[in-house]
Amino acid sequence: MEFPFLSVITLSPIVAAIIILMLPKERGENARMLALATAVFGLILSLYVYIFYNQNLPAPGTSWADTLMFVEEHNWIPSLGIGYILGVDGLSATLVLLTAIVGVGGVLISWSIDDRPREFFAFFMLLVAGVHGVFVAVDGFLL
Repeated sequence: MEFPFLSVITLSPIVAAIIILMLPKERGENARMLALATAVFGLILSLYVYIFYNQNLPAPGTSWADTLMFVEEHNWIPSLGIGYILGVDGLSATLVLLTAIVGVGGVLISWSIDDRPREFFAFFMLLVAGVHGVFVAVDGFLL
């Protein structure tokens, strides 16, 4: 089984947000550092996904599902035909990388926020996770 790159890219900001919210209010600097570390970690994984995505054009007549890479598929609610399916095609691999770049930039630009930094960076991490999720979700139920 392959390493679940897309799940880690999507879920690590959620874990970071939970940890940030559990920090004491006076530890705003720790919230900033954890948000930056998580964003950089996501950027590194996104770079890997982008670089190792097969950029070759598919053969004519190839279905869209055959162009997906880094696919993660798990049955979630089989009786309803709902699954946890993540994958990237050429466009979504680029958008995942762009989201990671903007995420790191957003944390750095927001570094000087002094009004409730813990809450700000926690919700910013949730926003980044949501945008990543939109670009990697294959099953419409996950959206």
